[in-house]
Amino acid sequence: MSNQRFTPEFKDEAVRQVIERSYSVAEVSERLGVSAHSLYKWVKASKPDDSDQRASELLQAKSEVLKLRAQLRRTEEERDILKKGRQVLCSAARVKYRFINEHLDTYRVATMCRVLRASRSGFYAWLHQPLSDRAIEDERLLASIRDSYTASSGVYGYLRVFADLREAGETCGRHRVARIMRQHKIKALRGYKAPRHVAGRPSIIAPNHLNRAFTVDRPDQAWVTDITYIRTWQGWLYLAVVVDLYARKVVGWSMKPTLAREIVLDALLMAVLRRNPQQRVLIHSDQGTQFGSDDWRRFCREHNLEPSMSRRGNCWDNAVVESFFSSLKKERIRKRVYKTRDLARADIFDYIEVFYNRTRRHSHIGGVSPEAFEQASL
Repeated sequence: MSNQRFTPEFKDEAVRQVIERSYSVAEVSERLGVSAHSLYKWVKASKPDDSDQRASELLQAKSEVLKLRAQLRRTEEERDILKKGRQVLCSAARVKYRFINEHLDTYRVATMCRVLRASRSGFYAWLHQPLSDRAIEDERLLASIRDSYTASSGVYGYLRVFADLREAGETCGRHRVARIMRQHKIKALRGYKAPRHVAGRPSIIAPNHLNRAFTVDRPDQAWVTDITYIRTWQGWLYLAVVVDLYARKVVGWSMKPTLAREIVLDALLMAVLRRNPQQRVLIHSDQGTQFGSDDWRRFCREHNLEPSMSRRGNCWDNAVVESFFSSLKKERIRKRVYKTRDLARADIFDYIEVFYNRTRRHSHIGGVSPEAFEQASL
Protein backbone atom coordinates (compact mmCIF):
# COMPACT_ATOMS: atom_id res chain seq x y z
CA MET A 1 0.00 0.00 0.00
CA SER A 2 3.04 2.32 0.14
CA ASN A 3 2.46 3.62 -3.42
CA GLN A 4 -1.24 4.25 -2.94
CA ARG A 5 -3.02 7.52 -2.34
CA PHE A 6 -5.16 7.90 0.73
CA THR A 7 -8.19 10.05 1.39
CA PRO A 8 -8.17 12.61 4.24
CA GLU A 9 -10.72 10.48 6.09
CA PHE A 10 -8.42 7.45 6.04
CA LYS A 11 -5.47 9.58 7.24
CA ASP A 12 -7.52 11.08 10.09
CA GLU A 13 -8.55 7.66 11.37
CA ALA A 14 -4.97 6.34 11.10
CA VAL A 15 -3.68 9.35 13.10
CA ARG A 16 -6.38 8.75 15.74
CA GLN A 17 -4.95 5.26 16.27
CA VAL A 18 -1.60 6.85 17.26
CA ILE A 19 -2.73 9.96 19.15
CA GLU A 20 -5.99 8.98 20.86
CA ARG A 21 -5.67 5.19 21.20
CA SER A 22 -1.96 5.21 22.22
CA TYR A 23 -0.73 2.77 19.59
CA SER A 24 2.84 3.23 18.38
CA VAL A 25 3.53 4.35 14.83
CA ALA A 26 5.18 1.00 14.10
CA GLU A 27 2.12 -0.91 15.31
CA VAL A 28 -0.32 1.15 13.28
CA SER A 29 1.96 1.00 10.24
CA GLU A 30 2.02 -2.80 10.41
CA ARG A 31 -1.70 -3.14 11.13
CA LEU A 32 -2.83 -0.87 8.27
CA GLY A 33 -0.10 -1.58 5.74
CA VAL A 34 1.00 2.07 5.60
CA SER A 35 4.66 3.05 5.55
CA ALA A 36 5.97 4.38 8.87
CA HIS A 37 7.43 7.41 7.10
CA SER A 38 4.04 8.44 5.71
CA LEU A 39 2.34 7.83 9.04
CA TYR A 40 4.91 10.01 10.84
CA LYS A 41 4.19 12.80 8.37
CA TRP A 42 0.42 12.48 8.93
CA VAL A 43 0.83 12.57 12.71
CA LYS A 44 3.19 15.55 12.55
CA ALA A 45 0.83 17.44 10.23
CA SER A 46 -2.10 16.87 12.59
CA LYS A 47 -0.32 18.32 15.62
CA PRO A 48 -0.45 22.04 16.58
CA ASP A 49 2.59 24.33 16.86
CA ASP A 50 3.49 23.02 20.31
CA SER A 51 3.92 19.49 18.94
CA ASP A 52 7.54 19.24 20.11
CA GLN A 53 6.57 20.05 23.69
CA ARG A 54 3.67 17.63 23.57
CA ALA A 55 5.90 14.92 22.10
CA SER A 56 8.42 15.49 24.90
CA GLU A 57 5.66 15.30 27.49
CA LEU A 58 4.34 12.14 25.87
CA LEU A 59 7.76 10.50 25.91
CA GLN A 60 8.22 11.44 29.55
CA ALA A 61 4.80 10.08 30.43
CA LYS A 62 5.54 6.82 28.62
CA SER A 63 8.85 6.57 30.51
CA GLU A 64 7.04 6.99 33.81
CA VAL A 65 4.49 4.37 32.80
CA LEU A 66 7.25 1.89 32.01
CA LYS A 67 8.81 2.46 35.42
CA LEU A 68 5.50 1.98 37.18
CA ARG A 69 4.84 -1.19 35.21
CA ALA A 70 8.20 -2.59 36.28
CA GLN A 71 7.47 -1.77 39.93
CA LEU A 72 3.97 -3.24 39.81
CA ARG A 73 4.77 -6.36 37.79
CA ARG A 74 4.26 -8.70 40.71
CA THR A 75 0.97 -7.10 41.72
CA GLU A 76 -0.31 -7.20 38.17
CA GLU A 77 0.69 -10.85 37.87
CA GLU A 78 -1.28 -11.73 40.99
CA ARG A 79 -4.24 -9.72 39.74
CA ASP A 80 -4.19 -11.50 36.38
CA ILE A 81 -3.99 -14.88 38.07
CA LEU A 82 -7.01 -14.05 40.22
CA LYS A 83 -8.90 -12.76 37.19
CA LYS A 84 -8.24 -15.87 35.11
CA GLY A 85 -8.52 -18.28 38.01
CA ARG A 86 -11.56 -16.84 39.77
CA GLN A 87 -13.65 -19.85 38.75
CA VAL A 88 -11.27 -22.29 40.49
CA LEU A 89 -10.76 -20.38 43.75
CA CYS A 90 -13.35 -22.47 45.60
CA SER A 91 -12.73 -25.66 43.61
CA ALA A 92 -10.98 -28.83 44.64
CA ALA A 93 -7.18 -28.97 44.75
CA ARG A 94 -6.93 -31.01 41.54
CA VAL A 95 -8.91 -28.37 39.63
CA LYS A 96 -6.49 -25.70 40.86
CA TYR A 97 -3.54 -27.87 39.89
CA ARG A 98 -4.98 -28.25 36.39
CA PHE A 99 -5.30 -24.46 36.11
CA ILE A 100 -1.70 -24.02 37.28
CA ASN A 101 -0.50 -26.60 34.77
CA GLU A 102 -2.33 -24.83 31.92
CA HIS A 103 -0.64 -21.49 32.75
CA LEU A 104 2.92 -22.64 33.42
CA ASP A 105 4.19 -20.69 30.41
CA THR A 106 2.53 -17.48 31.58
CA TYR A 107 2.93 -17.29 35.37
CA ARG A 108 5.30 -18.65 38.00
CA VAL A 109 4.24 -21.75 39.91
CA ALA A 110 5.05 -20.24 43.30
CA THR A 111 2.94 -17.17 42.60
CA MET A 112 -0.03 -19.18 41.34
CA CYS A 113 0.11 -21.53 44.34
CA ARG A 114 0.22 -18.60 46.76
CA VAL A 115 -2.62 -16.68 45.11
CA LEU A 116 -4.86 -19.74 44.66
CA ARG A 117 -3.96 -21.08 48.15
CA ALA A 118 -2.76 -24.38 46.75
CA SER A 119 0.07 -26.54 47.99
CA ARG A 120 3.17 -26.28 45.86
CA SER A 121 4.40 -29.72 46.88
CA GLY A 122 0.91 -31.08 46.21
CA PHE A 123 1.04 -29.65 42.70
CA TYR A 124 4.33 -31.39 41.91
CA ALA A 125 2.94 -34.61 43.35
CA TRP A 126 -0.10 -34.24 41.11
CA LEU A 127 2.21 -33.94 38.09
CA HIS A 128 3.37 -37.52 38.70
CA GLN A 129 -0.19 -38.75 38.15
CA PRO A 130 -0.84 -37.59 34.58
CA LEU A 131 -4.12 -37.83 32.73
CA SER A 132 -4.56 -40.04 29.69
CA ASP A 133 -2.61 -39.13 26.57
CA ARG A 134 -5.80 -38.09 24.80
CA ALA A 135 -6.93 -35.92 27.71
CA ILE A 136 -3.54 -34.23 27.83
CA GLU A 137 -3.69 -33.61 24.09
CA ASP A 138 -7.19 -32.16 24.47
CA GLU A 139 -5.90 -29.77 27.10
CA ARG A 140 -3.10 -28.66 24.80
CA LEU A 141 -5.51 -28.15 21.91
CA LEU A 142 -7.83 -26.21 24.20
CA ALA A 143 -5.16 -23.55 24.72
CA SER A 144 -4.73 -23.13 20.96
CA ILE A 145 -8.49 -23.09 20.48
CA ARG A 146 -8.85 -20.34 23.09
CA ASP A 147 -6.07 -18.32 21.43
CA SER A 148 -7.78 -18.50 18.04
CA TYR A 149 -11.17 -17.74 19.55
CA THR A 150 -9.84 -14.76 21.53
CA ALA A 151 -7.93 -13.38 18.54
CA SER A 152 -11.20 -13.28 16.60
CA SER A 153 -12.92 -11.38 19.43
CA GLY A 154 -15.19 -14.35 19.98
CA VAL A 155 -16.74 -14.50 16.52
CA TYR A 156 -15.10 -17.74 15.24
CA GLY A 157 -16.99 -21.03 15.36
CA TYR A 158 -15.36 -24.45 15.27
CA LEU A 159 -14.81 -24.46 11.48
CA ARG A 160 -12.75 -21.28 11.46
CA VAL A 161 -10.92 -22.27 14.65
CA PHE A 162 -10.18 -25.62 13.01
CA ALA A 163 -8.74 -23.77 9.99
CA ASP A 164 -6.48 -21.74 12.33
CA LEU A 165 -5.21 -24.94 13.99
CA ARG A 166 -4.52 -26.67 10.68
CA GLU A 167 -2.64 -23.61 9.45
CA ALA A 168 -0.54 -23.72 12.63
CA GLY A 169 0.39 -27.35 11.90
CA GLU A 170 -2.13 -29.24 14.05
CA THR A 171 -3.42 -32.57 12.71
CA CYS A 172 -6.63 -32.86 14.73
CA GLY A 173 -10.04 -33.33 13.10
CA ARG A 174 -12.77 -30.73 13.01
CA HIS A 175 -15.14 -32.94 15.02
CA ARG A 176 -12.59 -33.08 17.83
CA VAL A 177 -12.32 -29.29 17.83
CA ALA A 178 -16.12 -29.05 17.92
CA ARG A 179 -16.27 -31.48 20.86
CA ILE A 180 -13.66 -29.60 22.89
CA MET A 181 -15.35 -26.26 22.25
CA ARG A 182 -18.73 -27.72 23.17
CA GLN A 183 -17.38 -29.21 26.41
CA HIS A 184 -15.87 -25.90 27.47
CA LYS A 185 -18.86 -23.85 26.25
CA ILE A 186 -16.86 -21.96 23.65
CA LYS A 187 -19.15 -20.78 20.88
CA ALA A 188 -19.32 -17.93 18.41
CA LEU A 189 -20.96 -14.77 19.70
CA ARG A 190 -23.52 -13.83 17.09
CA GLY A 191 -26.34 -11.34 16.95
CA TYR A 192 -29.78 -11.83 15.48
CA LYS A 193 -31.09 -12.23 11.94
CA ALA A 194 -33.64 -9.69 10.82
CA PRO A 195 -36.35 -10.92 8.42
CA ARG A 196 -35.94 -9.87 4.81
CA HIS A 197 -38.59 -9.61 2.12
CA VAL A 198 -37.88 -10.21 -1.55
CA ALA A 199 -39.86 -7.85 -3.78
CA GLY A 200 -39.44 -4.99 -6.22
CA ARG A 201 -38.97 -3.87 -9.77
CA PRO A 202 -35.84 -3.27 -11.90
CA SER A 203 -34.29 0.19 -11.83
CA ILE A 204 -34.99 2.59 -14.68
CA ILE A 205 -31.71 4.47 -14.00
CA ALA A 206 -29.28 1.58 -14.48
CA PRO A 207 -30.00 -2.08 -15.33
CA ASN A 208 -28.93 -4.96 -13.11
CA HIS A 209 -25.72 -5.82 -14.98
CA LEU A 210 -24.37 -7.86 -12.06
CA ASN A 211 -27.42 -10.13 -11.90
CA ARG A 212 -26.17 -11.91 -8.74
CA ALA A 213 -22.90 -13.02 -10.41
CA PHE A 214 -21.03 -12.62 -7.13
CA THR A 215 -18.02 -14.75 -8.12
CA VAL A 216 -15.45 -13.09 -10.39
CA ASP A 217 -12.06 -14.30 -11.60
CA ARG A 218 -9.91 -11.18 -11.14
CA PRO A 219 -9.63 -8.13 -8.86
CA ASP A 220 -11.39 -4.87 -9.74
CA GLN A 221 -13.83 -6.53 -12.09
CA ALA A 222 -16.95 -5.83 -10.01
CA TRP A 223 -17.55 -3.79 -6.85
CA VAL A 224 -20.66 -3.66 -4.67
CA THR A 225 -21.68 -0.80 -2.38
CA ASP A 226 -24.36 0.12 0.13
CA ILE A 227 -25.07 2.17 3.28
CA THR A 228 -25.93 1.05 6.82
CA TYR A 229 -26.84 2.75 10.10
CA ILE A 230 -24.90 2.69 13.39
CA ARG A 231 -26.69 3.80 16.57
CA THR A 232 -24.94 6.23 18.97
CA TRP A 233 -26.11 8.45 21.82
CA GLN A 234 -25.35 11.45 19.63
CA GLY A 235 -27.60 10.16 16.84
CA TRP A 236 -27.09 7.95 13.80
CA LEU A 237 -23.69 7.36 12.22
CA TYR A 238 -23.96 6.26 8.59
CA LEU A 239 -21.42 3.89 7.02
CA ALA A 240 -20.95 3.41 3.27
CA VAL A 241 -18.62 0.69 1.98
CA VAL A 242 -17.31 -0.55 -1.37
CA VAL A 243 -16.46 -4.28 -1.54
CA ASP A 244 -14.41 -5.96 -4.28
CA LEU A 245 -16.20 -9.22 -5.19
CA TYR A 246 -12.94 -11.01 -6.07
CA ALA A 247 -11.55 -11.30 -2.51
CA ARG A 248 -14.53 -9.82 -0.61
CA LYS A 249 -12.19 -7.01 0.50
CA VAL A 250 -13.50 -3.62 1.63
CA VAL A 251 -11.64 -1.30 -0.73
CA GLY A 252 -13.47 1.91 0.16
CA TRP A 253 -15.54 3.27 3.05
CA SER A 254 -16.83 6.51 4.52
CA MET A 255 -18.60 7.41 7.79
CA LYS A 256 -20.68 10.56 8.22
CA PRO A 257 -23.48 11.85 10.49
CA THR A 258 -25.82 12.47 7.52
CA LEU A 259 -27.08 10.59 4.48
CA ALA A 260 -25.96 13.22 2.00
CA ARG A 261 -24.66 11.90 -1.33
CA GLU A 262 -21.07 12.78 -0.33
CA ILE A 263 -20.91 9.66 1.84
CA VAL A 264 -21.14 7.29 -1.15
CA LEU A 265 -18.93 9.51 -3.31
CA ASP A 266 -16.19 9.57 -0.65
CA ALA A 267 -16.34 5.79 -0.24
CA LEU A 268 -16.11 5.29 -4.00
CA LEU A 269 -13.29 7.85 -4.23
CA MET A 270 -11.29 5.90 -1.63
CA ALA A 271 -11.80 2.72 -3.66
CA VAL A 272 -10.60 4.40 -6.87
CA LEU A 273 -7.54 5.91 -5.18
CA ARG A 274 -6.54 2.68 -3.45
CA ARG A 275 -7.10 0.33 -6.39
CA ASN A 276 -6.44 2.62 -9.39
CA PRO A 277 -8.23 0.23 -11.79
CA GLN A 278 -6.86 0.15 -15.33
CA GLN A 279 -10.05 -1.25 -16.85
CA ARG A 280 -13.78 -0.64 -16.63
CA VAL A 281 -15.25 -1.69 -13.28
CA LEU A 282 -18.86 -2.66 -12.64
CA ILE A 283 -20.18 -0.84 -9.54
CA HIS A 284 -23.41 -2.36 -8.18
CA SER A 285 -25.74 -0.72 -5.66
CA ASP A 286 -29.36 -0.61 -4.59
CA GLN A 287 -31.82 2.04 -5.74
CA GLY A 288 -31.04 4.54 -2.98
CA THR A 289 -31.28 8.22 -3.84
CA GLN A 290 -27.54 8.70 -3.29
CA PHE A 291 -26.77 6.17 -6.07
CA GLY A 292 -29.28 7.71 -8.44
CA SER A 293 -27.95 11.26 -8.13
CA ASP A 294 -26.40 13.16 -11.00
CA ASP A 295 -23.13 13.49 -9.05
CA TRP A 296 -22.92 9.70 -8.73
CA ARG A 297 -23.42 9.13 -12.46
CA ARG A 298 -20.94 11.87 -13.36
CA PHE A 299 -18.33 10.36 -11.02
CA CYS A 300 -18.82 6.92 -12.56
CA ARG A 301 -18.40 8.27 -16.09
CA GLU A 302 -15.26 10.21 -15.19
CA HIS A 303 -13.58 7.19 -13.56
CA ASN A 304 -14.59 4.49 -16.05
CA LEU A 305 -17.16 2.85 -13.75
CA GLU A 306 -20.31 1.15 -15.03
CA PRO A 307 -23.32 1.56 -12.68
CA SER A 308 -25.59 -1.39 -11.91
CA MET A 309 -28.65 -1.42 -9.64
CA SER A 310 -30.63 -4.05 -7.74
CA ARG A 311 -34.35 -4.46 -8.03
CA ARG A 312 -36.26 -2.25 -5.63
CA GLY A 313 -36.47 -3.72 -2.12
CA ASN A 314 -34.57 -6.89 -3.11
CA CYS A 315 -31.61 -7.29 -0.74
CA TRP A 316 -30.55 -10.57 -2.36
CA ASP A 317 -29.41 -8.70 -5.49
CA ASN A 318 -26.76 -7.05 -3.30
CA ALA A 319 -26.20 -9.96 -0.92
CA VAL A 320 -22.41 -9.64 -0.57
CA VAL A 321 -22.39 -6.17 0.96
CA GLU A 322 -25.48 -7.06 3.03
CA SER A 323 -23.52 -10.05 4.34
CA PHE A 324 -20.62 -7.76 5.29
CA PHE A 325 -22.95 -5.45 7.24
CA SER A 326 -24.43 -8.51 8.97
CA SER A 327 -20.96 -9.70 10.01
CA LEU A 328 -20.03 -6.23 11.24
CA LYS A 329 -23.13 -5.95 13.43
CA LYS A 330 -23.01 -9.52 14.73
CA GLU A 331 -19.27 -9.73 15.37
CA ARG A 332 -18.35 -6.22 16.50
CA ILE A 333 -21.36 -3.98 17.24
CA ARG A 334 -23.58 -6.69 18.83
CA LYS A 335 -26.60 -4.42 19.44
CA ARG A 336 -24.38 -1.90 21.25
CA VAL A 337 -25.19 1.81 21.33
CA TYR A 338 -21.94 3.80 21.19
CA LYS A 339 -21.60 6.81 23.47
CA THR A 340 -20.22 9.07 20.72
CA ARG A 341 -19.84 8.98 16.98
CA ASP A 342 -16.04 9.16 17.40
CA LEU A 343 -16.03 5.95 19.44
CA ALA A 344 -18.16 4.26 16.80
CA ARG A 345 -15.88 5.47 14.00
CA ALA A 346 -12.75 4.20 15.76
CA ASP A 347 -14.27 0.78 16.46
CA ILE A 348 -15.61 0.32 12.93
CA PHE A 349 -12.31 1.52 11.44
CA ASP A 350 -10.50 -1.12 13.51
CA TYR A 351 -12.92 -3.82 12.38
CA ILE A 352 -12.62 -3.01 8.66
CA GLU A 353 -8.94 -2.18 8.25
CA VAL A 354 -7.34 -4.36 10.94
CA PHE A 355 -9.62 -7.36 11.50
CA TYR A 356 -11.86 -7.94 8.47
CA ASN A 357 -9.47 -7.14 5.61
CA ARG A 358 -6.25 -8.50 7.13
CA THR A 359 -7.12 -11.16 9.70
CA ARG A 360 -10.68 -12.51 9.54
CA ARG A 361 -11.06 -15.79 7.68
CA HIS A 362 -13.68 -15.69 4.92
CA SER A 363 -15.43 -18.92 3.98
CA HIS A 364 -16.02 -17.87 0.35
CA ILE A 365 -12.30 -17.59 -0.43
CA GLY A 366 -11.12 -20.80 1.21
CA GLY A 367 -10.92 -19.76 4.85
CA VAL A 368 -8.24 -17.08 4.49
CA SER A 369 -8.39 -13.31 4.91
CA PRO A 370 -9.15 -11.07 1.88
CA GLU A 371 -5.65 -9.56 2.08
CA ALA A 372 -3.99 -12.99 2.13
CA PHE A 373 -6.16 -14.20 -0.76
CA GLU A 374 -5.18 -11.24 -2.93
CA GLN A 375 -1.49 -11.61 -2.10
CA ALA A 376 -1.60 -15.31 -2.96
CA SER A 377 -3.20 -14.60 -6.33
CA LEU A 378 -0.53 -12.09 -7.43
